[in-house]
Amino acid sequence: MKKLIISCLAIALFGITSSKAQGLLDKVDNALNKVDRASNTAERAGGTSGKVFNLLKKKKDKAGEKTGSQTTVHISGIDFPTLKKLNGNIQACEGVTDTKMKFNAATSTIIVDHTGATEDLLKLMEQTSKDIFTEQNLEGLEDGNISINLKNK
Repeated sequence: MKKLIISCLAIALFGITSSKAQGLLDKVDNALNKVDRASNTAERAGGTSGKVFNLLKKKKDKAGEKTGSQTTVHISGIDFPTLKKLNGNIQACEGVTDTKMKFNAATSTIIVDHTGATEDLLKLMEQTSKDIFTEQNLEGLEDGNISINLKNK
């Protein structure tokens, strides 16, 4: 009789344990199915995360080259009102998307986000700022940097 009762309890306990385990496995399976459906929906919609990352990337032209450039213009011997005027002139140049101006009595800088090459930016700056500097004031020109000295103006 004892063996029968212990066997019945063991079978009942085993049945309860396996049904709880099955319930847990069903919950995990449902969660995985939801994740799978969500990823399939995102892929069909063009990938939402991909769209967000594309917005954050720099624009590219048809050949795959970056069209956005950044050039730092170093200007020595400039006063603050003239620096503000030069910054406004640079902002008016075609292809300039943003500028950040930093004033220092020794050497001030203007960081320019623009399309095209640094040489093209310099040509546009010379056209819009003839009253501030000329080619004689140019001290350096390299990719991403322009140096201008107005002390010898």
